[in-house]
Amino acid sequence: MNKTCKQCGGDFVVKDEDLKFYDKVSPVFGGVKFALPVPEECPECRMIMRMIFRNESTLYHRECSKTGVPIISMYDEKAPFPVYSPAEWFGDSWDGRDYGIDFDFERPFFEQFLELRNKVPHLSLISSNNVNCDFCNIVGDCKDSYLIYGSIECENCYYGNPFKCRKCCDSLLLRNSELCLQCVDSDKLYSCAYCQNCSNSRDLQFCYAVYNSSDCFACVNLSHKKYCILNEQYSEEEYLVKLSIMNKDEVLLEWESLKASLPQRYYSGVNNEDVSGNYIFNSKNCHDVYGVSDCRDVKYCFQMMKVNDIYDVNNGEYGELDYFIMAINNNVNRSLFSYFLWDGIDSLIYCGYCNKNVRDCFGSVGLKHAQYCILNKQYSKEEYELMVSRIIKHMMKTGEWGEFFPAEHSSFAYNESVASEYFPLSREEVLVRGFKWRDFEGAENKGAKDAVLCEVTAKPFRIIPQERAMYERFGLELPRRSPKQRHIDRIALRNPMKLWDGKCVKCGIGFKTIFVPSASEKVYCEKCYQGEVY
Repeated sequence: MNKTCKQCGGDFVVKDEDLKFYDKVSPVFGGVKFALPVPEECPECRMIMRMIFRNESTLYHRECSKTGVPIISMYDEKAPFPVYSPAEWFGDSWDGRDYGIDFDFERPFFEQFLELRNKVPHLSLISSNNVNCDFCNIVGDCKDSYLIYGSIECENCYYGNPFKCRKCCDSLLLRNSELCLQCVDSDKLYSCAYCQNCSNSRDLQFCYAVYNSSDCFACVNLSHKKYCILNEQYSEEEYLVKLSIMNKDEVLLEWESLKASLPQRYYSGVNNEDVSGNYIFNSKNCHDVYGVSDCRDVKYCFQMMKVNDIYDVNNGEYGELDYFIMAINNNVNRSLFSYFLWDGIDSLIYCGYCNKNVRDCFGSVGLKHAQYCILNKQYSKEEYELMVSRIIKHMMKTGEWGEFFPAEHSSFAYNESVASEYFPLSREEVLVRGFKWRDFEGAENKGAKDAVLCEVTAKPFRIIPQERAMYERFGLELPRRSPKQRHIDRIALRNPMKLWDGKCVKCGIGFKTIFVPSASEKVYCEKCYQGEVY
């Protein structure tokens, strides 16, 4: 089925396998299946819609609405709802059902949901089981870290998105690593700096796609190597002498030329079967996905791990049969059109910020240990099934059924959300699309006395002692760009989250690739790339 996106005007295809999935996850109430309509937006616009509801790194000083204590929050003091610290939000002093309202069949659903949402307390930062991580958001089981986001099991990490790392600074999806600086999409590194797509290595600097190696500088597409500079082999003594006398700026210019001249794998990933996208590991039948691991039957998703039978979900772990959700974690199943669900969730529809054993709820916010709620109001099982059937029929008439929450319902402006990081738009483009924009003029200068000014944005930032120590350890200049700008720069190192039809320049086999066919890169299939690099 060929479709035209109502948001961007681009063409996209809905395949038979997609129709089967929509039918599989269509909910049943009172013995009647309520079919999910075919999406009216292309996969990219649907991705953006979900990302607008996630703010990781734009943080504010404000007070906890319950205690008045100063806190750090992803919501500023003008948020239309109460904002609680994690201790208060996760506590037992309030119940989301206390805010329940009756459904009004004379009004649109989204209007009523927004009214409810603006009454229910919101969590200032998503933080679970952390120690000394007051400036970190969407993190769990972390210790002594600062300005990291979407991370778990990290210690002494600063800036970026590390995952199970120790003493790392300025990272983007760096995993299982230690003492690393400015590393991107890499795994199991030790004492490495400015590396991308590298793994199982130590003591690398300025390397790209280097595996199972050590003591290399400015290398590309190497495996099982040691003491190399610009892919040229040296003895240990020669390597150390060369490092001490070389002009680093000249070598790095040569490194960029070397990267451009050598073949690229058509996507990054290993141990997969029937996949398309980028950064895919140990997965099967996953298509148009980016940053997924140990997944099966997944499509149009971003940053997922150990999920099955899922479409259009961003940022999640452990779930199945979910559709169009921003953020799931720890057993979230059979849920639709929602955001931030975690810890034992089943069969939620149009819900937000629900956690800890919530099931069979519709249009609810901030629930814990609940079942059969609509707009946070408690019903019996029989009443719930009857009411939800009526509400869905009502939403079909209003044109709301099957649509995600409107962008204007997001608590964040476009340029506060992760959407602006992965799909950057100008202020004018954002407003034309009907999204919100926030002007930060003067807002970020609060408390910035004696700070360094970012060379790109002219906004002030500080260099913390731990950060200074990391740069000095590698003999590198201190950053002249703010942490936020460095994060954006790291994302820019990646290919866009788009697929094109391509073919291997060596053997001619066709594939879906992250490289534009007209680009200058020499793109190889997996077999040819393995033969050249390994």
